[in-house]
Amino acid sequence: MALDKGKIIKLMNEGLAMEYASQIQYLTQAAITTGPYADGLMARFAEIASDEMEHAKILRTRIAALGGVPTTKVGEIQIHKDSMQAVKINLRYERDTVDFYRKLLNLIPHDEVILYEAIEHVLQDSEEHVEELERLVGK
Repeated sequence: MALDKGKIIKLMNEGLAMEYASQIQYLTQAAITTGPYADGLMARFAEIASDEMEHAKILRTRIAALGGVPTTKVGEIQIHKDSMQAVKINLRYERDTVDFYRKLLNLIPHDEVILYEAIEHVLQDSEEHVEELERLVGK
């Protein structure tokens, strides 16, 4: 399987817009969350926002390395002040992100080691976020 640079760049830019949105979403929720466990969640949301910033950096670097221009567009943002609603929103978002990166990873040949491992790293982080958020909502 050969790497379709144009398609991969387009998809990675979609992922980059998602990462921008996710970072903003987590940071905003860290600032406004109320309700049960709000203090702990606010701190964890801020930490996850840092992960999302790192994911965006990885994607920007790989897009540029492939000859593309990283997007500055931001994906959809959903927030809620209630702590448990915020967790549920973030869980849906992270699940969608995991699905997206799994599909993207399947389009990257294994011999494209740097690119493959970069996307795999972002996917693994996102999977960890899903597991953590699932524990918080009791699923």
